Parts: sequence; C-alpha cells; structure tokens
Amino acid sequence: MRLNQRQIEVFNAVMVNKSVTAAAAALGTSQPTISRELREMEQRIGFDLFLRFGKRLTPTNQALLLHEVVRRSFVGMDEISRAASAIRTYNAANFRIATIPAFAESVMPRVAQRLQKQRPAVHLSLHSLEELSLQHEVSTTVFDLGVTEGRFEQQGVISQNIEVGELVCVLPIGHPLAGKKVLQPEDFNNEPFVYFSQDDPYRRKLDDIFFEAGITRSYAVETTTAASVCSMVSAGLGVSIINPLTAENHIGKGVVLRRLGVSVPYALVVWRPAKSSRSRLAERVIATLSDVAAEMRRTLQAALNRE
Repeated sequence: MRLNQRQIEVFNAVMVNKSVTAAAAALGTSQPTISRELREMEQRIGFDLFLRFGKRLTPTNQALLLHEVVRRSFVGMDEISRAASAIRTYNAANFRIATIPAFAESVMPRVAQRLQKQRPAVHLSLHSLEELSLQHEVSTTVFDLGVTEGRFEQQGVISQNIEVGELVCVLPIGHPLAGKKVLQPEDFNNEPFVYFSQDDPYRRKLDDIFFEAGITRSYAVETTTAASVCSMVSAGLGVSIINPLTAENHIGKGVVLRRLGVSVPYALVVWRPAKSSRSRLAERVIATLSDVAAEMRRTLQAALNRE
C-alpha cells in the first residue's frame, strides 16, 4: 500500500474544509474528482475514512488519527515554503545569533531593537550559550553569527574584534571604596571578592594582575555571568570587576561603578561561518552591534566622570 501525494492533499483538504464542496474549491478541482480520490485512497489503505450520509461526510476515528500525522507533515511543508520565501531576500531571513549570557542581557537587546526598526522584515533568533558550546555551534553553521568575549581560531570561521572599553570595578552602595574615583589592585587587599568561574578568560587576567601585585582577595562567592556578579555585589556579598557592557547596563541599579587603575581592555569577538549566504545581513548586524557598543561605552564613561 502506497498513497500518492494527490490523495493526501485531497484528504487533508476535506478534513480542513469540512466538506467535499469546500475542498474542491480550495484545490481548484471538481467535487467528483475529490470523491473519486477519496474512494481510491480508502481502497488502498483498507478502511473507511468517512461515514457518508447523503452528501455529508463524517470522519471516522481512523481518519482523525491519520489526519494528525498528515497535519504534521503539512505543517512541515508550510515551514519549508516560508523558509524558501525568506531565502529569496535577506530582508526576510530568519537570522540566528548565538551569544554568551552577559551579552544576551546587555548589548544584544538593544541591537535587536535597532535592527527591528531598520529591517522590520528580519526575523532575529537569539540564543544564549556558554562560550564553548557557542564556538562549536557557530563553526558548524547552526548559527549565522556568534558574539562572545574569548578568542577562537578555527578553520571555516571568520572572527573580528569590536573594542568596547576596559574592565570596571563594581561595589555595593555605601562601600568604603566608593569614596575613590579610581581603584588600584592594592585597594582590593583582603576585600570579599565575587569571582567569575575558573574558565573565564578575564578571571585569569585579573588573577595574574593581583598575583603580580602581591594582593590577596577574600573569597566571597563564585558565579558564571556578569549579571549575577552584579546581583551578588548589590546584595552586599563583596566587590568585583566586570565587563563595561554589563557595567553600563547596571548604571543606577543598586551598585556603584568605579574605574580600575590598571588597564584591562575588553572586546567583543564576533564570529561567523566563512561559507555563508548571509554575509550582507551579517555585516549589517555587526555594524549595528558596533554602533550600539560604542554608544554604551560613551554612556559608561559619562557616568564614571560624574561620580
């Protein structure tokens, strides 16, 4: 037993439109043709699809079960049709971006907002992933763009840096160190410190700076994202040092921001598959990301100058 595509289309049309007349109109054919296709389909599958009362058809339980499978296949076909339509023009593309949690809650919402105004037909899909997972997914072209903070060299991936400033100190409101405009490594001696996880690249840079300065920080708590660091600091668990984008996003949100006397430059790293048909749209997204990051940098500098 093997059904043909036409029979499945006819069956689906009758189930969806509730009558032979409406199904014939939807498919642009005649009622006798619809009835004939249904009878042939029933002969092939070996059971009745409809109970016939004059001109009225009532689906059998078997028909309802079969239509669940058919309906799912037609949903899949609709998705394929929509994808084909989107591919015809990059303005209607579903553009998939992977980023780390720190950027998913700081810079990327603003990028999405701006792109929505500039390119309302672009369908952005934003996914928050840890860095190692993100690197793998972008390299295998599951995503069109990856935005993170760590360098990654791999064949088939193009990367570029967007400079966004330097690391910033974050303190609880009312903390004694808030009286200083610039904090040096020695200011953190024996201070309860909110750490990033061991595999964070900037955690390692900061550890080296404090080690070389002979400074010992007191361990308060360890967490994985800059936003959670700010929450821990706001709760009074300790002080910390975070990226400038998250710092800008937390201006006036229960923490005090101060400059770090030691320069630790911070950059976004943008990756995309080398072989991609989405290069024009990718370039637009990267340009928008660069603009938003520059604006956030200026806002942060203005806030630090006011303090």
